[in-house]
Amino acid sequence: MTDPHPTEFSIRYQIPPKDYFFNLEWDGDRLFLKEFSLESGIDQQKDIKPEIHDWNEFWSHVNEIRVWDWYDEYVVSCKDSCVEGDEWEVNLVYGDQNLEAHGANSYPPTFREFLKATEELTGIIIEFIQPD
Repeated sequence: MTDPHPTEFSIRYQIPPKDYFFNLEWDGDRLFLKEFSLESGIDQQKDIKPEIHDWNEFWSHVNEIRVWDWYDEYVVSCKDSCVEGDEWEVNLVYGDQNLEAHGANSYPPTFREFLKATEELTGIIIEFIQPD
């Protein structure tokens, strides 16, 4: 059975106009979360140790929504036509799969599903700028 732990796992998401920052990184034996939101009154740092079955479900979902097929960059530059700006970055290495993607005001088609899978893995709700 393959080790379900990532070699690299880093998710950064921020909404500067809302003073929201989310950072989740793998440090070898756990995920370390830093999250701050002035608007929502969130200011937390904590270690998260998902169970092996949670990791397996996460990777299964990542494969299902084809995260490994994302482009490297998703960027929309805009002045008056965009919702409040946000920025994100995802770096994953698992087995022989590798992803380095980032964006601003634009996302891969399965970004929301990826965030939901991450929420299920960690038990943390990620504030997301785009409405359902």
